[in-house]
Amino acid sequence: MPALARGARARGATVLVSLALALGALALIGAASARGGFDGGTVVGASEAEPFGCTSVPAQIARRGPRGGDEVALSFDDGPSRTQTPAILETLVRLGARATFFEEGRHVRGREALMRQILAAGEEIGNHSFHHPVDPGPAELRSTNEAIRAATGFEPCLFRPPYGELDRRVKEAALANGLQTVFWTLDSEDDAHPGVGAIRARVVRRARPGSIVLLHDGGHHPQTVAALPGIVEGLEARGFRLVTVTELLGGRMLYRR
Repeated sequence: MPALARGARARGATVLVSLALALGALALIGAASARGGFDGGTVVGASEAEPFGCTSVPAQIARRGPRGGDEVALSFDDGPSRTQTPAILETLVRLGARATFFEEGRHVRGREALMRQILAAGEEIGNHSFHHPVDPGPAELRSTNEAIRAATGFEPCLFRPPYGELDRRVKEAALANGLQTVFWTLDSEDDAHPGVGAIRARVVRRARPGSIVLLHDGGHHPQTVAALPGIVEGLEARGFRLVTVTELLGGRMLYRR
């Protein structure tokens, strides 16, 4: 078989597998919604494999992924939010996209089911410190990991510094907790509330292979929720695949069966 035909067949198989995974996740979350919405009930136990961690390179600082591929990573900071995170998750599952949620430890309590649903849908959870201080130390990151692990059984391998500030103290805090520090390539500027169309256009037009896109699901960001379907569809129309940050950086999720 010619190499081109083999490549086409492989890409076709990958699309079918991705579609099956997305439909499976949608069925799980649909069942949860029938019991009271995304923020009620646990669906992760219904899947055959549960993620318990991921691989990364803590000594490296990441601002983008490989430039030569077709992958882009959407990332959401400051959640989980009872209102915005479920809507964002619904969009990602419906459109078959993956993303990474950098969560604040202080928001985990009372939203454990939502956290588990993020993982059940094939998304990733990262560490964004506990209280979102400018200069978090090791205890801030450790307590966030502990909160996430207690809620989901998942141990994050990625950390995003609050406000994008990084000094020696923050670097050492991340290393002490075995976390790789991740920034972003493209800021959607959604926290300035420029309008749904402006957020969508900025991301879709400026994304490049390997881009890590900064968005927010915590705080008050209804424009982000409204812009997300157009962002996903626009990026896919440009030929991009939307993956988690760990996948973009060449790592992998670890599963317990």
